Amino acid sequence: MNATSTQATSAATPPEDISQQIESLRADVMKLAATVSDDLSDGIGKAGRQIGQTGRDARATATNTVLEHPLAAVGIAAGLGLLLGLVARKG
Repeated sequence: MNATSTQATSAATPPEDISQQIESLRADVMKLAATVSDDLSDGIGKAGRQIGQTGRDARATATNTVLEHPLAAVGIAAGLGLLLGLVARKG
């Protein structure tokens, strides 16, 4: 009985109404896609700004640390250079 009512409803719906419904759905999907795209762009922009700020903060911290402890910075750089040299030589 349910299949009969579905067939009767389908037969009663004119093709023009279905076309209008499809166009309405298509417009709604386009609006939704635009909204999601805008939200995604905003999120990516915020993430980029935050990453840039984090990088600037890290650079400032490293610079201040080197200025406060120059001998330790030279010792660390020399140790890393020696370590990388040994790894490159074995590889």
